[in-house]
Amino acid sequence: MPTLPLWACCSAPGTTLNAGSGYLREVVLLPMRSLTFFFLLLCSVVSAQNWALLNPAYKYHYPNDGSDTISNQIFVTHIDTLGVDSFRYVLNRIGVVCSACSPGYSSGCWFGPETDLIHATSEQAWAGETVRAGTSWILIRQQDTLLLKPLEQLGANWAGPDGISGTIFSLEEVEVFGDLDSLKWIGFSNGDTLALSKGNGVFRFNRSSGDAYALVGLEGLVPSGLHFPKVIDLFDYQVGDVLQYHDESSFQSSFCVHFVEGRTKYEVIGRSDDGAVTTYTLERTFTSDEESYYPQWWTPCGSYHDEGQEQITLIVDHERFTEENLFGSGVIGPLYPSVITEYSVFDPFNGLPARIAVRLDTLGRYVLEPYIVNNDGMGGTVLCPSMEDSLMFFPDGNIRHRFSFTEHVGLTYSDFYYFEGGATRTLEGYMLGGEDWGTVWSNSVILGAQEGSVEGPRLFPNPANDFIILSSSLPGTRCSIADLQGRIVLHQRISSTAEHIDVRALQTGVYMLSLDDYRPQRFVIAR
Repeated sequence: MPTLPLWACCSAPGTTLNAGSGYLREVVLLPMRSLTFFFLLLCSVVSAQNWALLNPAYKYHYPNDGSDTISNQIFVTHIDTLGVDSFRYVLNRIGVVCSACSPGYSSGCWFGPETDLIHATSEQAWAGETVRAGTSWILIRQQDTLLLKPLEQLGANWAGPDGISGTIFSLEEVEVFGDLDSLKWIGFSNGDTLALSKGNGVFRFNRSSGDAYALVGLEGLVPSGLHFPKVIDLFDYQVGDVLQYHDESSFQSSFCVHFVEGRTKYEVIGRSDDGAVTTYTLERTFTSDEESYYPQWWTPCGSYHDEGQEQITLIVDHERFTEENLFGSGVIGPLYPSVITEYSVFDPFNGLPARIAVRLDTLGRYVLEPYIVNNDGMGGTVLCPSMEDSLMFFPDGNIRHRFSFTEHVGLTYSDFYYFEGGATRTLEGYMLGGEDWGTVWSNSVILGAQEGSVEGPRLFPNPANDFIILSSSLPGTRCSIADLQGRIVLHQRISSTAEHIDVRALQTGVYMLSLDDYRPQRFVIAR
């Protein structure tokens, strides 16, 4: 395992997971008066890492299917001193689908389908916690306990707790992360096998159930192998980067149902870092239109238009989602595979939990989404505490929340629905580090502001069928038509002062016509 210098041991305080309010929350564990002890303890652990199961300063990455998708990120959340040379390391907990648990729903939620529950505080792939006693290690698991003696020689065997014995049955030299390393293979009488690397901890763990976890990466001061993104890796922007979103929402007041549609464009105009938090200054350009109707007769009860520009602040904690991260889409809490995070549309301190799932997209970037327990009805992403067990969750049928974060891009999709309301945000385009994707409009097009002449060509008929006509148009002017997703569907040069534009190839719907130096005009194709 990579050895850390003494100063490197003192880079961050410890954390622990705490169960409360129906979800897991990661909190700072140690007060200032305890930091000196913790750092000295951590440094003493790091000083002798050969044949150690883990280094508390590192995070360990494992897939469970042989792919590049990291299914388990394992790290130490808390250290207890048990003796002069004996320590207890608590590992991060995960949410696991519990098919063997009693299906059903509880009166604690509004309603819900019968489905598998999710156990919120399940242990990691090889243990929930581990104890180092001198040169021996103990893996404490829910079903049993395993004793390891890493410094023993080939052929050594020993008796362990729960009647499970261990044997070192093989030694081999392998290349691990580009360097030659030694492996000791240890077999246990319960059918489990473990390969321990001299320098990199648990290299492989084969469960008797058939599940296998192979080390593919280490995250620390000197990362090795495959990485798993931190929160800052999702929102790592530079000055000049641009993101544009299409927004839709609906809600009901006392007398009216309101529908809102708009666009929001963010341009990064400033960035500052302090090592743990990155603060961005963004220029926000936005427009929105609201139409309201009386639900009894579906007749209009008002409309509203809003547009403008302002400077706002985006604050990104590198390790976790926070309320200050406006691109977090309501997600609050830590980030790692199968973590139970908090989600709330309204109040971040009174939210519902969601389980994080991960996958790779076609470009090899990590995509983080909520795990969907089932696809029936509205339940499946947001979880509700069960009356059967305070640490068991099942889908909430009253709120749906789906989101998608892509590494190096950020929020690409968010959709939530609650009783009588909801909102959807979709990424339309971006310009990130010189890479362009999708459609990004100019500020003037978003705002509908005039860039030049006051009077523009008149568009008619509206609604249109097969053709639209531009009166008083200027030959040579560029003309483009975009749909409501910002995609250009027609582009041509104006050739006459009464230009006829053929729109027979376009589907019925609402479009935006833009001309050089003029305010965009909205029109409808109806057939």
